[in-house]
Amino acid sequence: MWARLVLGCILVLTSFGALASAGVPLCRLDARNAGNVEKTLVLAARAYAALNKPLPFDTISVNPKTSARSGSRVLDVYIVKDAASSAVSKSGCSTVAVQAGDELDEISVRGGCIVVAVDRLELRCSAEAVQLFGHMRERGNQLHPALLYMLAHELGHIHQNRLGEYAGRVESLDLSKPQSEKVERLRAACDPSDVRIEAQADAMSVEVLKLLLPKPPYREPAFSEQGSVLWAVDQLNLAANSWQKLALEREFISQPKPHPAFIPTVFPTPPIEIAASAKKFVCEVLSQRRGTVQYPLRAIDHPPLEQRMRVVAEALIPIAANLAKSDGAQQFQSIAVLQEQLSPIFSHIYRETGVYLESVRKHICSRVNSETPAAGCR
Repeated sequence: MWARLVLGCILVLTSFGALASAGVPLCRLDARNAGNVEKTLVLAARAYAALNKPLPFDTISVNPKTSARSGSRVLDVYIVKDAASSAVSKSGCSTVAVQAGDELDEISVRGGCIVVAVDRLELRCSAEAVQLFGHMRERGNQLHPALLYMLAHELGHIHQNRLGEYAGRVESLDLSKPQSEKVERLRAACDPSDVRIEAQADAMSVEVLKLLLPKPPYREPAFSEQGSVLWAVDQLNLAANSWQKLALEREFISQPKPHPAFIPTVFPTPPIEIAASAKKFVCEVLSQRRGTVQYPLRAIDHPPLEQRMRVVAEALIPIAANLAKSDGAQQFQSIAVLQEQLSPIFSHIYRETGVYLESVRKHICSRVNSETPAAGCR
């Protein structure tokens, strides 16, 4: 499966140590990627202005020693080193690397990046998320499109004047529960709730991508203009999957794989197979009495990653189609040709995976919200 769901988490804020006003001690700040974060936020903020979506700050301060006053037009950004709760001192410091299975402390940032305050404009990012989303081999001044997408999403929340985080949701269901309780759990997972607010933030970040990716510093000089935009879609997917893998290893170790109904094998998947997969999932959940099943169905907080990647692909593919295909660096022509052949295939898979997940969810929700969810089950 090319993209799975990013796990949803809730950030709990506390105050520690030397930077008590912001809640992050100086020993937990990471400066390695501060420059790229600042450059990316500056470009994204300019894009919001160009899109007639002005943001309420004029200055960006990354890892400041003192936080901005409430009401000032300064965006404070903290790149936080994650730490295990068992290895944190009273001052909030830690010198022990986080291991798989460790429980993160309250200062650690779950979900990549999160807007934690709108009155004083504060954004926090996990240092490892920034590293994963912003990693590029030495490319001069080139920036990573995945870091742009993640930070632009959070700027969308600032534009909305609300808190938020870059995350998704996956759930496990105990199959030993009574059938009526399992039906209610599935029905609750179908409630769209506040996902529209998150989708709006994503839509704004996609508009930023459309505006910035075809041009430097996101333009990949080895590829044509068209190939560079499609390459950016690939980079987004690779970074998102890397972040999800880290989250799985850290906080939800040894979780079972999602039910096969949520894993497409044919692109595009025929409607009859989608309906059959949805029916099989519901019937198995309602009939089985032992074990657990994991399902990426809930949409209460964030759009699923597959849906996000589908939206990105659908937005960028038409732009790429109208760009030149023959202006890549000559010394990389063979690589550029291969990339131009493969990236459209990958982008098609990203889109179709999102379409499949969206369709199978609709079928599942239609069945569980009917008067007879178990109709047709053996």
